[in-house]
Amino acid sequence: MRYVELVEGVRNFEDSFWFVEYLYFKALELLGDVRADLSRLEAGGHVEGVIKMFLIHWGGMRRTVGREGLDWEQLTRRLREAKDAFQKLYGKSLLDIDFDDVEVRDAIMRTYEAVNIKYIGATAISKILHLLNPEVYVMWDEKIRRKYRVRGNAKGYIDFLKQMKREVEEALEERAREKGCSVKEVAEEICRELPSKKLGKEYSKKTLARIIDEYNWWSTHHEL
Repeated sequence: MRYVELVEGVRNFEDSFWFVEYLYFKALELLGDVRADLSRLEAGGHVEGVIKMFLIHWGGMRRTVGREGLDWEQLTRRLREAKDAFQKLYGKSLLDIDFDDVEVRDAIMRTYEAVNIKYIGATAISKILHLLNPEVYVMWDEKIRRKYRVRGNAKGYIDFLKQMKREVEEALEERAREKGCSVKEVAEEICRELPSKKLGKEYSKKTLARIIDEYNWWSTHHEL
């Protein structure tokens, strides 16, 4: 990935969709108190009250998550049971995580499968995971999976995350060489500067995992 392509894609996305991003920031905020300890996750307040509403109103997945038989209690229970796997990844970021580490891969596999219940498909799984750890999990959809030639299952998702890290590192390293600074400094700059400021300072900083998703979405749904 070229740095200029990353920036252009994110800026186009932000210019077009800045208004609905309030829902994204609000969902992250409302889940902040349970992210470090999913044993406190509540079916009503967190899973149906935030995650379900996020999938409907931000993700445009009303038909998917509104299906009769989708068991939100089961999802809550499975997320709680996977709390140790989520904890393994808590505090890490896309840049510093090692996707070749067996324990890391196992944690991602376990968290993915925890969300993999009836009527929750690969796209929705990634959105739920991102809400629970926005630093590591990158969202995807069918077009993005086709672009990167990955399968819509747990192993495919690990391969996707590994590829996303490699792609964004390439772009950041290019910019770091131009500026004579570190990759980490470039990452902090784009996470701070690229998101729209129209919602105010409080909602103007995103994670690198979210920045990559915006680029991916724009590059697969629009021509750069």
